[in-house]
Amino acid sequence: MKRLITVALAGFLAALATAQQEQAPPELAKARVAVRQLEDRLHELESRQVGLGKQRGVLDLELGVAAMRVREAEAEQSAAEQALALSSREFEASQADLDRAKEQLRLRLSLLAVLGRSGLAPLVIHALESGADVQQRVTVALALFREEKSRRDEAAAVMEQRTTALATLSRRREEVAGAVRLLARRREELAQTRERVVAQLAKLEQERRASAVALAGAEENQERLERLWGTVTKQGAVADFGDVRLLRGGLRWPVASPRLLLSFGPHRDARYGTVTMSHGLVMHAEPGERVVALARGKVSFAQFFRGYGNVVIVSHGDDIYSLYARLASMLVHLGDRIGMGEPVGIVGREEEGVSGNLYLEVRVGKNAQDPLGWLKPIGK
Repeated sequence: MKRLITVALAGFLAALATAQQEQAPPELAKARVAVRQLEDRLHELESRQVGLGKQRGVLDLELGVAAMRVREAEAEQSAAEQALALSSREFEASQADLDRAKEQLRLRLSLLAVLGRSGLAPLVIHALESGADVQQRVTVALALFREEKSRRDEAAAVMEQRTTALATLSRRREEVAGAVRLLARRREELAQTRERVVAQLAKLEQERRASAVALAGAEENQERLERLWGTVTKQGAVADFGDVRLLRGGLRWPVASPRLLLSFGPHRDARYGTVTMSHGLVMHAEPGERVVALARGKVSFAQFFRGYGNVVIVSHGDDIYSLYARLASMLVHLGDRIGMGEPVGIVGREEEGVSGNLYLEVRVGKNAQDPLGWLKPIGK
């Protein structure tokens, strides 16, 4: 399932943190925390061996993460729009301040023009030439000049503020545009994730049903095989072939180089959570290889059996039996006496959808035994 979601989100948040240092609004912070929690839960599930239920949980979480990212992107856009509105108001205020400063400066310059030529020296000369109240006129002239300079400085400062506000406004507009694009991508990701999750859930359900059908078929085959064992064990005693129990742990394998695929005992399917019981060993052997008897005995059953293919059952005396199934062909007939290592059949090819091409059981009466306890260790 698998992991493109985290990279894009981390990149966006890093860029946002660099571009916007102010504290995030509560809605945005809450959305980010929710995304983090969902991602942590998603990674936790993905790190485990995924069964059917867990796989559905992962899909639900992926869909939840995608939906939460849409909410986060919406919060990002809302925050950017709020910041843009604030910057717009600040810019408008700075523009108003600048207009007032320009107007005041224009009035001061007009007043100076009324009093005389612009500049400090002409005003002072005019005061000296008038000869009346020179000190007061000079004081007024200096005050007017200082006021003019103050207004010029104020206008310059307001102009600088306006330039800064304009730059901030432009940046906020870019952030809003980026948030809009991000939201569009998140919504597209959500739609794609939803489509993928729905398809995978449908596939999982189809697999679950197929597995249930296969399990039911296997259980039915097992029940039929148990009934067959009941019939075989009722046939009565066979000739004395020696006590095969003395050979326990040293019986030869039915093929020369088997590859064990499924051992004896219960097996839990991690994907579907079902438990099946294997009463024997499932192996893979080379197609065409001869399958030989574990020990001396008499053929108690040799024919096709639904669910197991060609089946040969050998009675070794003292209520001990061995079963060889999934044979491509049988080389013995009912009632034949065979010795240890003599062929009973030939290995075929693995059927599609079936694991292994050779099945072996060992029973004492109708009770299944672990064949590994009777066979000698592989390679010895």
